[in-house]
Amino acid sequence: MPEDRSRMDIVHGVPPVAITSTTTLANRTGSWKYIRPIYQDKVAPCNAGCPVGIDIEAYMNLLREGHLDAALDVLLRENPLPATTGRVCEHPCESVCNRKKFDEPVAIHAVERMLGDVALEAAPPAPPEQRRKEKVAVVGSGPAGLACAYHLARMGYAVRVYEADPEPGGMLRYAIPDYKLPKGILAREIERIRALGVEIRCSARVGKDVKWDEVAAHDAVFLAIGAHQALPLGLKDGGPGVLAGLEFLRQVNSAERPRLAKKTVVVVGADNTALDCARAAVRLGAASATLVCPVERGAVPAFHADVAEAEHEGVQLHFGTRPGAVHAPAGKPATLECSREDGSKLTLNADVLIAAAGEQPDFAPLPPDVKRADGAVRADDLGATSRTAVFAGGDLAGEPRTVAHALGAGKRAAVGIDRFLRQRAGEKVEADLAQLRYGGTGNVSATRWRGDDPVRRSGEVNEIVAFEQMNMAHFQHAPRHADRRRPAAERRSGFAEVNLGLPPPHAHAEALRCFNCGVCNQCEVCLVFCPDVAITRRAEGAAKFSISYKYCKGCGVCSFECPRGAMAMTREGL
Repeated sequence: MPEDRSRMDIVHGVPPVAITSTTTLANRTGSWKYIRPIYQDKVAPCNAGCPVGIDIEAYMNLLREGHLDAALDVLLRENPLPATTGRVCEHPCESVCNRKKFDEPVAIHAVERMLGDVALEAAPPAPPEQRRKEKVAVVGSGPAGLACAYHLARMGYAVRVYEADPEPGGMLRYAIPDYKLPKGILAREIERIRALGVEIRCSARVGKDVKWDEVAAHDAVFLAIGAHQALPLGLKDGGPGVLAGLEFLRQVNSAERPRLAKKTVVVVGADNTALDCARAAVRLGAASATLVCPVERGAVPAFHADVAEAEHEGVQLHFGTRPGAVHAPAGKPATLECSREDGSKLTLNADVLIAAAGEQPDFAPLPPDVKRADGAVRADDLGATSRTAVFAGGDLAGEPRTVAHALGAGKRAAVGIDRFLRQRAGEKVEADLAQLRYGGTGNVSATRWRGDDPVRRSGEVNEIVAFEQMNMAHFQHAPRHADRRRPAAERRSGFAEVNLGLPPPHAHAEALRCFNCGVCNQCEVCLVFCPDVAITRRAEGAAKFSISYKYCKGCGVCSFECPRGAMAMTREGL
């Protein structure tokens, strides 16, 4: 009678197993699979969320590896003003940072600021070889104009910038107070642009100091004149005592600042201009500074961090309060009547009343065949207007009113101008915007346009990696480093910079907090977890890891364990 194997005792509870006396190299399990893993670098959401179009993940990873110069190169390829944006950008990249869902977003702005300040300490760049014979004119030296000139110069074009004001910088120079952006920082970044061979002619207003025909004689023109004309606030009986917000800030940023000692100042508005007017009034010694904001706190278009800082500095804020009639008799304080959302009334007295209702472009210098609509010049995604060889961007073309969006618009126009001039010269060149944009939706990458990415990629796809595609089991919680800020009492006494940023060690620590979403950073988790020892590190200088499909049985453990979602499983044979 056959032996009943089911009733045999198992020693120590371990069943007998098959063993082999040879190495795993003899057991080619790769024939078992129908799917296989591949390395597939994706796009980090911060890259896609950056209005400038910066490869943030790449420079974070290079900092992690200790390559400061390479990280700076990646940043400067896309952003000509990193020390500026590190200070004044609203950093929407942080609002989409995957780490936000794990603990706190990476302080990207602080790392960018640190790199930007490092760049200011370096010698100015040597001007690139001028490879192109065409010449380009840029009208306006605000962030959009500077960005366009910068990228065109790096592409080998001769660029001349026409600026109406005595100094370059546009809104950066004349609308942002020193406590947010010291003028010395801006001046040094502009000098770096000049070092590329960009000519900047100041006090050269097109239509007045310079004829349009001189500008149009260039092979291409980029219009970036911004929006400098104040919109009317609509106050009844306004009188001569009401100042425009932008004009007030121009005075604040000039050599002779307004005298507001012991005066009562009321500002009406909800944007950054309005907030800066009130905060500047505090620093100029006003007895009180009050902001009347027609919308509720949550709907304020100004940076919310600036709202909090204004409160800390003593600005009195009235949200959901609409201005009505203002009485400004000559030689006497103005009286502003307001109504609140709850129906109550508020009456404010003001020695100085400032209206910051926004700005609009001045279209007078433009030729009539440059078409406009809804208060802006009509331009396509790469800045082309209705007039051949004329491009436009930034505030003039209806872009969102931020420094970052203006820089991105200038870069897109530079790509559009390069494509236009090369096509006119008989070159075969096209621009697939979906591929030039990070994740298909972000801003254009100048590096992708030129095709000279210094970062090695693995099976790159232009797909944004989601938080759910990553494996959080391999990360540890780490608190975000907060910016150092000047005490409120010190802020009120002058225009010294408020946000002091992070010391370099803390900025580097923030770079280490970066998940490097979607990109293989050689963490070796796949190599460690592979049950078939099918993954090996490639030779020095080669692209990261290799998978031996003779032994990989397609279990998918490596892809599942990948912390960054930088691997994918695909059908065998595809």
